[in-house]
Formats: sequence, structure tokens, C-alpha cells
Amino acid sequence: MRPLSLLCLPLLLAVAPAGAQDALPADLHLIPAAADAKPRPWAIFFPRAEGVGKLAPGNQYADLAAFLNQRGIDVLVVDDDAALKRLKPPGSAGEKRAAIAIDALARLRAAGRFDMRCPGIAIGWSRGGEGALTLASTPGGPDSGFRAAIVYYPSVRGQPSPWPQRLPVLALQGTDDGTAPAKRLEALAANRVRNPEYPFVLNLYPGAGHRFDVAHPVDDPGSTRTPGDFNAAAHKAALEAIDAFLTERALGGASCALD
Repeated sequence: MRPLSLLCLPLLLAVAPAGAQDALPADLHLIPAAADAKPRPWAIFFPRAEGVGKLAPGNQYADLAAFLNQRGIDVLVVDDDAALKRLKPPGSAGEKRAAIAIDALARLRAAGRFDMRCPGIAIGWSRGGEGALTLASTPGGPDSGFRAAIVYYPSVRGQPSPWPQRLPVLALQGTDDGTAPAKRLEALAANRVRNPEYPFVLNLYPGAGHRFDVAHPVDDPGSTRTPGDFNAAAHKAALEAIDAFLTERALGGASCALD
């Protein structure tokens, strides 16, 4: 397992190369692992209801993007409220976010990014978890290049039962979550259509609630104020679980050596 430097060192976010971010709508934020356009594995983030906030060190999405950048993974963070207004896709919360992802991929690929031959990861938090779970359970996910999904304390209200799993899933959930109770996620995992090729890894963190990974307000990431829901032990364990999951699934810079 590689060192988890996110836990102890300040990180700088990579800057999207000139032209790459300009080719995208303002609600799609590209955070590449490097400034070149070399094909790399990629991830799309769907935030929780509070939104993206300020993407700077200390912001939960910016920090996880930096963590994935260290593994050679490019990241796109979606401001899904703005993207929903722009695209107006039909369907459930998950279906709408899946449509945003597929539209974003078309735009990125037109700009020479997020190569279809490189594996993708859908990552969602709370409400945004609906989008990641939908991509993990519908043909549009694997057909678009997604190869795994990671969900933090996801809402699962819009997911079908039995759940038709089509990708490996890592779920990170606090046992004391009163917003997206663990029992709902456990029921989805228990009632899914099982396939040994697609594991569903459910990590439960005792005593952790909703937003356990939010160490700073998303709109004020440099603040010294720590939100009451933050659980340092659960946050650290979740990062370790992500690192292990990506290693086991061979999702990193070396998994897309096209040249």
C-alpha cells in the first residue's frame, strides 16, 4: 500500500492545461494528475447536497482529487446543481447524474481527455452517491468506460431492488448516520444481483455519522473550524480502504500505459 500523504502533508492541486478547462462548461471542474494530455485513468465526482464549494486544499473533493492525482488518476468534479439546470435530464436523482456524467465524458473526449481505453471510477457522496450507484448498475456505466464505483454514505432511495450490480463497488458508511442510514445501504448490498466478478465491499465505521470526511467547510477550506460531523479515525480508514480497493482493482497510472 502506498503512503497516505494526504493525511499529513499539504497538497497542491494540479492545474488543468490551457484549453482543457476552457472546453468544458463552468460546472465541470477538471483536476488532472499532470498538465499534459497523456491518457490516464480517470474519476468523476458527484458531491453531496451542499455542493462543490471552493476547490482548494482542505475542501473534501479537492483533497480526494489530490489523493487520486498522486496515483496518476485525472479527476472531474461536477457541480451537479448547475449541470442539472444546464442539461435538464429526465429520470431519478441517480439517472440524472448518470446523464451528466455521460455528457461530460463526450465533452472531455472531444477535447482529447478521459480516453475510453483507460478505466474510469464513479465517486459520489450522499445524494451524489445515487449517480455513482446508477452508473454501477446500468449498462451506460461500463459502456462509457467506468470500471468501479466508490460511494461515501450514499442515498439509495432511488435504486431498484434487487439491485443489478455491473461494477465493483466500495461503500464507506458510518454506523451512526441519521441522514443516510446504514441499514438502507446494507439492504441494497444484501438484495443485489450477485456476480463474483463484481464485489460489493461495505466498510462500516463505528460511531461515524453523515459527512464523516468533512474536515473543513467546503466553501471555506482554509478555516480552522472543524465541522462536528468530522470523524478523523473514520476518514483515515476510508482513505486506506480506497487505496487498497484501487490497488486490488489495478486502478492507477500503470493501468493505462497506452504508449
